[in-house]
Amino acid sequence: MKAAGGTRHNKLARLISLAVIVIAIAIGIVLSLRSRDYPSTDDATIDADVVHVAAAVGGRVIRIGVSENATVRKGDLLFQIDPLPYELAVRQAASALDVARAANQSQHRVIATQQSASQVAGSQIARAAENLGLARRTAERLRPLAEKGYIPRQQYDQAVVAAQDAATSLRQAREQQAGTRAAIDTDASSAATIRAGEAALAIAQRALDDTVVRASHPGRVVGLTVSTGEMVAPSQSMFTLIKSDEWFVMANFRETSLKHIAIGDCATVYSMLDRAHAIHGTVEGIGSGVLDDERVNLPRSLPYVQRSLNWVRVEQRFPVRIRLGDPPQGLMRLGASAVVEVRHGSACR
Repeated sequence: MKAAGGTRHNKLARLISLAVIVIAIAIGIVLSLRSRDYPSTDDATIDADVVHVAAAVGGRVIRIGVSENATVRKGDLLFQIDPLPYELAVRQAASALDVARAANQSQHRVIATQQSASQVAGSQIARAAENLGLARRTAERLRPLAEKGYIPRQQYDQAVVAAQDAATSLRQAREQQAGTRAAIDTDASSAATIRAGEAALAIAQRALDDTVVRASHPGRVVGLTVSTGEMVAPSQSMFTLIKSDEWFVMANFRETSLKHIAIGDCATVYSMLDRAHAIHGTVEGIGSGVLDDERVNLPRSLPYVQRSLNWVRVEQRFPVRIRLGDPPQGLMRLGASAVVEVRHGSACR
């Protein structure tokens, strides 16, 4: 009886062990299929666009309107450069423009005088042409009379000389008009000087405006080490502004999981600052390439192949960019660790 009972006990134990093994295999298969169809990774960091804040002009910093880790809104004053040198440059450019405009007005008066002289020369041509016509007609009338002896020959000769003098006067009037027309100036140079002055004034005004630097986006200030009184160069970065209106997660997925991820897929993100809070996200982009540290690029025509062979092939990871939808600002820290689940998780239900 004891032997029979032991046999039944052994059979029951084997059945239980077999059932446990089958259940474990089934659970492993289910988890494997779920991991394949619903990728997840804990190799992720919270990311955001950053702006390296700098002034387009150089000078002495006279005011700083923010502090380290301060939150700013779009349009808030960040810092200001001493505007005095740029105000003087604006005045100088404005004065140069006034001089150019005054020179242009003087040029207009000179041109008006030259045009008037040309008009006078034109009227002299008309008058000389009338005198020539009259003198020629007079000489034509007197010629037959002089030939027949009705008038003295001298009178006819005087009429011929008068016609020749009138022709000479007409020629001189035409030459004078041509000279006055050629002497008429244009305002092209003075107008160009005005345009150059206007451009110089606009550039000076832009430089003056650039002495005041305001936030181009809402964000958080990090890396502020400059204080008032310090001299800065143009385009010298003062600090970094982390944009807080858009947040992303850069999640590194295994290459075998990429085929199960598509742009537009829902994602659940957990910030390591608070794993209990699920954040909704959307897949925005999938990395097209990463740097291979085993590849050697040499300026040669032949490829370089390493002699060693790595028998263990580790799956490469590619970054997947996930845009977060209205995340809690308290959980958003640039570079913070995160966990990402694609197409599942509480935020995708």
